[in-house]
Amino acid sequence: MAQEANQTADAENRTAALARDGAARIEWVRTHSPVLDGYVREAVNDGSLRGKRVAVVVHLEAKTAFLATVLADAGAEVIAAGSNPRTTDASVVAALRERGMTVVADAGGDYDSWELELKAAADCEPDYIIDDGAELTMRTAEHRPDVFAKLKGVSEETTTGTARLQAMSAAGNLPFPALTANDARCKHLFDNRYATGQTTLQALLRLTNRQIAGARIAVVGYGYVGKGLALYAKAMGARTFVAEVDPVRALEAHTDGHTVGSRAEIFPQAEAIITATGGMRAIGEADIQYLAHDVVLGNAGHHDLEVDTEALEAAASNVFESRPGITSYTVGDRDLHVLAGGALVNIAGGSGHPVEVMDLTFAVQGLGVHHLASTELEPGVHILPKELDDSIATAKLASYGITLDELRADQRDDHTARMEEGGAA
Repeated sequence: MAQEANQTADAENRTAALARDGAARIEWVRTHSPVLDGYVREAVNDGSLRGKRVAVVVHLEAKTAFLATVLADAGAEVIAAGSNPRTTDASVVAALRERGMTVVADAGGDYDSWELELKAAADCEPDYIIDDGAELTMRTAEHRPDVFAKLKGVSEETTTGTARLQAMSAAGNLPFPALTANDARCKHLFDNRYATGQTTLQALLRLTNRQIAGARIAVVGYGYVGKGLALYAKAMGARTFVAEVDPVRALEAHTDGHTVGSRAEIFPQAEAIITATGGMRAIGEADIQYLAHDVVLGNAGHHDLEVDTEALEAAASNVFESRPGITSYTVGDRDLHVLAGGALVNIAGGSGHPVEVMDLTFAVQGLGVHHLASTELEPGVHILPKELDDSIATAKLASYGITLDELRADQRDDHTARMEEGGAA
């Protein structure tokens, strides 16, 4: 009995220590999130969210946790879950549970446990979802269609999730309003581009202990994420390559100074390849033949299968861990190295986005769910109103001590002014 009591006490002490660590991480985020902790906190505290169940399903680390606490402080009943089984922080989970929040995720899980966590979140019958990749939205539709039919709104974090919601809407299967937070300028212009560019390369450097200056770095996909990756790699002295299937984006990459071509042309030259498509198998079975010996493969998109690790394993004669966080596949006479198991490398292999950028992203999400709760919107896909987007940027500028001029009357085009006022041309 004494041994069992000691074991229980030890477990409680470990949990308490974890919770203290998590609380300290969340507090660090708070002190560096002036928009979320100021302007957004005040805006959402008008009673619109009081008593509403809000599921927050984004990578469950300290920055997500702070968003959850702001919503909880506004009176929402928050359910926290993770959008990927490899990115949940145990200390953050402990801190949120100690606070009394419902957390249906645990660190160290796999895809089977993650599926159960998402179903558990759906079983909590949320009114609103702050989603990442539409992962909970889709599973609620499949697992709890009764809950799906009663959902009052979803605010979506990613390009991938936006595409899924648009497909559902086009098929007539979206009975509630959904805000594409990813389309807000304060989200994709900063989060997708600068934050992913910085933190993905940070993770690559940390995991590999390799040099970027002079290296040949290829980026697959040239949306905002790909642009950020190529921008940061080039700024650090890399020779940058881009593979893109969209002709306009490919032309843009060429004009930005990157070498553009097909996978067959680019992959054999690359020392590191980073995927940024938001789709599946950006490096697939057909591409393995083009990969050079000792190449590093990382994923900066949504799906863990942007780098097809299943195809690599099937083609490999040996699979081994060459460094912590790096799985190596021997294919013929080549060793091919995958970072963080193919998961989103800047979170699974790093610390995630800078807090200053997530202050913007989660301001969009906080105001987004508040907009859903306080405004009558028709079912379908909507964009965050421009005035809310602008208000976030204004608050961020104010936190830096920056004020802007307003356009004077004599600087406006007379024709445009008359049209805006409803007058004759």
